[in-house]
Formats: sequence, C-alpha cells, structure tokens
Amino acid sequence: MKKLVLMAIGTAMVTCLSAQVNKVETQLPKTILKFSPQHLIRGGLWVSGEFFNSDYKNAHQLSLEFMYRQPNSAGYGVTKGTGITGEYAFKHYLNRLHIEKTLGGKETINGYYVGIFAQGGYYAETSRYYDYGGSFPAQTTEKINEVTTTAVYPGFIIGRQQSLGESFFVDFYVGAGMRVSESKVKTPDANFDYKQSPDAYFLYHSGLLPKIGMTIGFGF
Repeated sequence: MKKLVLMAIGTAMVTCLSAQVNKVETQLPKTILKFSPQHLIRGGLWVSGEFFNSDYKNAHQLSLEFMYRQPNSAGYGVTKGTGITGEYAFKHYLNRLHIEKTLGGKETINGYYVGIFAQGGYYAETSRYYDYGGSFPAQTTEKINEVTTTAVYPGFIIGRQQSLGESFFVDFYVGAGMRVSESKVKTPDANFDYKQSPDAYFLYHSGLLPKIGMTIGFGF
C-alpha cells in the first residue's frame, strides 16, 4: 500500500513539474531591445527599447540614433556629417501582444499595433569642393560650406511585431508624419545648394514624410 501511495505521489510530482516546464516554455517579454538595419544605409546606428505594460495592451518605445558619415568624394560632396536623433513612441496593441500556436504546433508571440511618435534631431554637415574659376590657367580654390539643422517630426505608425524563435523579434511598421526643420548655412558661396547632398530629402525636408521600416531585436 505504501509503495502504491509513494508511486502515486511521485507520478503527481512528475506531472506537475512537467506541466510547469511546458507552461514557461514560451513567455511574453517585458522588454525588447532592437536596432534598425535600414538606418545603416545613411550612416546611422538606430537602437530602441520597447517596454510593455503588465496587460500587454500598451508599450512605450524609446529610440536613439547616432549618425556619422564620411563618404569618399574627389570633387563636390559631403565630406563629413554627424547627428543625433531621439524618439518616443506610444504603441497600443489591438489584440494584446499574445502567444498563439502555429499549424505546426509551435508557439509564437505576435501582435498588431497602432501608435504615435514624436522625434527630434540635430544634424551638422560640412561640404568641401573646389572652384576652378574659369580663367586660364585655372585658379583652384577650395571652399568649405557648413550646414546645421534642427528638426521635430511627430506622426503615427501601424505595425506588427512577430517572434522568430524563443527570444528573437521582428517589428514591421508603416506610417507618416509632418517634419518641421530649420537649417542654418555658413557658406562663402551664394550658389551653394546644401539640399543636393545625399539623403537631403530626409535630413532637410520640411513637410509630410513617410515612415517605413523594420527593426530586429532580442526580448527578455
């Protein structure tokens, strides 16, 4: 009899432990740290932290970008650009961030969201080029033009966050916002047009701008 009782208790304990292991196999993250691959194209390192409320309906996301650019250019062009951007986004998950099973029986974490964001930034750019004059023989003059820009950029986003594996996440989003920027130019050349530099549309443009991209990260 004692053996039967001990076997029953042992079986119950094993069952409970097994249930607990299965229960915590997939957990919702409290925080996701991520970065944006597409910002690397313009010389920016964009990193974000998304912090979820306890009910997983809402999240607060803080982002920071550092920009540094020094492309090679033999003539007219940007020789150096540095900047910093900060952003806050509030995200509301329409069906909560939740766990669901795929057709193959695997558990994934996902959720659709809508949100608003507010962004501010500062960018400084130095352009170096050569003026060959027009006389003969040519008189070469090096000219350096400096531009500093401050900008604010509020807007909205919609997107989907999806887990790939246990802790790896991908966040796809689209949206738009109204950017207001102010540039100050220190230039020795009245004909200098700083808006001809690479990525000028996104760095100097005032008006409606799209916001499309993805981030990848690690949740815990």
